[in-house]
Amino acid sequence: MVQVRERLAVEPMRESDVPVVQDIERSIFSTPWPRNAYYRELASRNSAHYIVLRRELPEGREIVGYGGMWRMYDEAHVTTVGVRRDLQHRGYGRIVFAALIQAAYDMGAKWVTLEVRVSNENAMRMYEAFGFKVIGRRKGYYTDNGEDAIVMWSDSIYSPRFRQALEANLQRIEADVRGLRRSLGHQGA
Repeated sequence: MVQVRERLAVEPMRESDVPVVQDIERSIFSTPWPRNAYYRELASRNSAHYIVLRRELPEGREIVGYGGMWRMYDEAHVTTVGVRRDLQHRGYGRIVFAALIQAAYDMGAKWVTLEVRVSNENAMRMYEAFGFKVIGRRKGYYTDNGEDAIVMWSDSIYSPRFRQALEANLQRIEADVRGLRRSLGHQGA
């Protein structure tokens, strides 16, 4: 058996990444951000942090997911997380989100907040696995269909409870990546 190892890298989003990020976004969100919004965010490096998740394949590197957040005083606010539609439910979103949590530490934040569509149960379960709690609802938040947003907050990211949840997710990411590597392996002749 030949083992194929998938190489993944979380990197800062660059302006040259925006067209690919927008292609992903158009395929997964009904109201994608306009191109100039990403360029504006990337120009705000003091208060904004945007990343891409790349994987290396024999034929080259590709973006599989992305995420972003703003720092506002002691809070890091997740603005977006996305994974290519054909690669969802493989753990890539969890990797992107864990990288954003690490960025929150690096930015000196104490809490992390986000909004998520009421209908996005998979994302809510993932955020809850990271220790996030529902604290409110924004009525009609999403302009495409008037859907409500669920507002979620973390405990202090320095609390033992949050750190335990983060560590459990990091272990799960490692297990998912190992499982993905095994599933990419194939029988040799």
